[in-house]
Amino acid sequence: MVMSELQRIDEYRNVPQISFGFGALKNLSDFADKLSKNKKIMLVTDENIEKIGIIKEPYNALVDSSFSVDVYTAHAKEPDIGMVKTYIDAVRKNKYGLVVGIGGGSVMDLAKIVGVMQENPGEIEEYVCPNNKQLIGSVPKILVPTTSGTGSECSNTAVVIIAQSHEYIDAMKTWITGDAVLADAAIVDPTLTIQLPPEKTASSGMDALSHVAESVLSLQANPFSDAIALKAIELISKNLKRAYSNGEDKEARWNMSLSASIGGMVISYPWIAGPALLGHVASEGISAKLSISHGMACGVLLPYVYWYNFQNDYAVLKLSKIAEAMGVDTSGINAKESAKQAILRTFDLLEDVGLTTDLSQFAIGEKEIRSISNYILQRSEEMYSMSLYNPKKATLQNIIEFFEKTLEGRKSIEKTLK
Repeated sequence: MVMSELQRIDEYRNVPQISFGFGALKNLSDFADKLSKNKKIMLVTDENIEKIGIIKEPYNALVDSSFSVDVYTAHAKEPDIGMVKTYIDAVRKNKYGLVVGIGGGSVMDLAKIVGVMQENPGEIEEYVCPNNKQLIGSVPKILVPTTSGTGSECSNTAVVIIAQSHEYIDAMKTWITGDAVLADAAIVDPTLTIQLPPEKTASSGMDALSHVAESVLSLQANPFSDAIALKAIELISKNLKRAYSNGEDKEARWNMSLSASIGGMVISYPWIAGPALLGHVASEGISAKLSISHGMACGVLLPYVYWYNFQNDYAVLKLSKIAEAMGVDTSGINAKESAKQAILRTFDLLEDVGLTTDLSQFAIGEKEIRSISNYILQRSEEMYSMSLYNPKKATLQNIIEFFEKTLEGRKSIEKTLK
């Protein structure tokens, strides 16, 4: 370890209470009793979760504990600014003592936003990146994930979609972040993920993998975040295919839930920042335009992000660690050969869970590639400060090359590795 690393000061903040395991949802009313400022609760969920009846048990438990519970049902998509403002008006009007979010990442993000905005004056636009007005507090929040992907239950960030005037992108992903955004308690019950369909299992699992893998690649990563991120990579590599193939595999579901929560913790550390690597910057640029989920976009881009950084010595060493976590026997081979295996194993995993390994099926031409690459290059610094975290310095030309490879596919990458 060099002296500059010894001189750095890192800050570690996590959700103060996490209840994890099968049946953990039964602790919801106890947490509510301890945390709520009054007897009025805003319960945020989505239409699919409500339809299959997941909120019935927690709702009844809260009512039995003498709480008045108002259920707000959102669409199962990342919250846009119009939806968010409607919910902010409701929470400010009713002065809830607790916000409970039960659902996937979009629901939990919405719950975090409304909890924060009840206690902060003004408009949401003042607080989102890049404006970043300081948040002064939040209504207590309890988050309950029903997927194993975003790790939002353990992260300090909440995403919101706002209108964007750009030749290629008409909607921009931004976020609020900070200690006030963290949940006061997270209840992670893998039981709730058993009903998750295979495709959603796959895309959310790749979202979790992209969080922890990009965290390891970050130039600012430290041994603490590496240790738990690499463990999550190991768990995902061993369990995502099992959960995809058999949704009732409890061990696989347990491990995937744990991995997603680890991912939420890791991406909240300031030296990971999101993560602020090319994969997440680029996924923002293609998700809305190509109508693919955030998790699927992050997943298909991940091996190409590895390849993009492959010539960087720091990235090679980190990729060799990722390969080892994915089960590659790295004894007797050098770091560069190990790093290649990380790329190939990630392609294999995408194929194992039925996800595309390239973007060739989408209508992206040369004009679109240049336009989206320009957008990403600008956004990478304005919103992500990517040069501080991504091993390879981004240029317009190498981002264009990155996207060209995502269209050419796996075989094109394999040729460059020989």
